[in-house]
Amino acid sequence: VAVETLLEHGRTALFRGLNPGAGGPDHCDIGRMSVDMNLGPIDCYKAYLNYERSRHYRKTIFTDEDWINFRSSGRLFHNLKTMVVSGLLRGLFLELAAVFAVALATFAVNALLKQGSLAAAYGVTGLSLPVLPFQLSSPALGLLLVFRTNTAYGRWDTCRKQWESMQNHCLSLARMGISYLAREEREQHVRRIVAAVYAIKWHFRSIDAENDDILRKKLTELLGKTEATRIVRSRRPGIQALSDLTRVVRRSKTIDGSTRARFELHLDEITKAFITCEGLKKVPVPLSYSTLTSRFLALWIFLLPLALVRELKGSLVMVPVAILVAIFFFGIEELGVQIEEPFSILPLENYVDVIEEDTKQMLKFDREGYYVDNDPLVGLDASPIL
Repeated sequence: VAVETLLEHGRTALFRGLNPGAGGPDHCDIGRMSVDMNLGPIDCYKAYLNYERSRHYRKTIFTDEDWINFRSSGRLFHNLKTMVVSGLLRGLFLELAAVFAVALATFAVNALLKQGSLAAAYGVTGLSLPVLPFQLSSPALGLLLVFRTNTAYGRWDTCRKQWESMQNHCLSLARMGISYLAREEREQHVRRIVAAVYAIKWHFRSIDAENDDILRKKLTELLGKTEATRIVRSRRPGIQALSDLTRVVRRSKTIDGSTRARFELHLDEITKAFITCEGLKKVPVPLSYSTLTSRFLALWIFLLPLALVRELKGSLVMVPVAILVAIFFFGIEELGVQIEEPFSILPLENYVDVIEEDTKQMLKFDREGYYVDNDPLVGLDASPIL
């Protein structure tokens, strides 16, 4: 009962009822309950931080060498070897501990009943359930888990595509600005683009004060202290930085109306991607759907040992079998939970770094005279193609 109660309140305490500004074993429900039941102090804040920080290692960027290793014929054995240190399994510690306790208790009770002492006292010969209800309900549970995980992956994939769209349109804006704006306006334009993407990234990663300081420092480097303070103090720095992008274009006297419209087209697409990502951040998968799936799964897994004890004739093997089944089913559900909020596991830093590096390279080439009008488009020493 203690383990089941801890499991029931543990995830809520760790991930929903936690105030990041405080800590200590008495701070959340699971910490207080563990002390009350003489299970020792559990610092929920530290557990929460460790769990959330592990998401940093899921921001995967592949190189050519990574793809070769990914296709390696030994990948199966590597994945099995690293299974015990999987971050996904560490996140399932409470669930698996509860399944272990339930399975072990089921085995112990049935072992005592077989001895006859309890059977003589209460007339009970075994504690088990038929396997038929599990066979009938497993397809429904499988569909719920598949829909839940697919929906979460769809959110992750949508977020990825929107950030790639922002990267595309930011680079196009920089290219157009360097091509059509006056020479003295080009650097201002590039600085505003880089500042905007940093502000947008901050908008989706503003969970702690450290990110505020990083944004303020970067914007100060790009725009100066006054402009950086103005953007950071605005209600929505990402939108404000996007709005400021039009200032250079609006004041330019070297471009016509048609070119201005093309600039606005790219800005519209960046704004559209920003709003789409903001919708993903604000609106989760319907909670009723997630709650139903979680409750269905929990009841199914916790009652499974009662069916296994009958099928396996009361053998102790039922305990590892129950845990193995729990790993797979809870793992699928946990995978959906992990990727439903994509911003903390997508490598947003990589998108921002690529935009900054590529726009600076364009500006550097422009300053060195690569894009001057009288430069030949092809070098005189190039080989003929006809």
